[in-house]
Amino acid sequence: MDTTKEWYAAVKEWQRARDELTAAVAAIKWPNPTQGCLETYDRAYAHETSARERMNEAYERVRK
Repeated sequence: MDTTKEWYAAVKEWQRARDELTAAVAAIKWPNPTQGCLETYDRAYAHETSARERMNEAYERVRK
């Protein structure tokens, strides 16, 4: 796969991960969040972070 397509795919994955994180934040019931909600948030945050890092790495490859 060429670097531009790789970057585009990474952006799409990050957008999905960002939406997942947004949904996880919205599902937290404050002021007493359940452990399940917090675990879902932790997973979504980790997924969004790794997807953002992959997107940034792919962008750097495109720029070279």
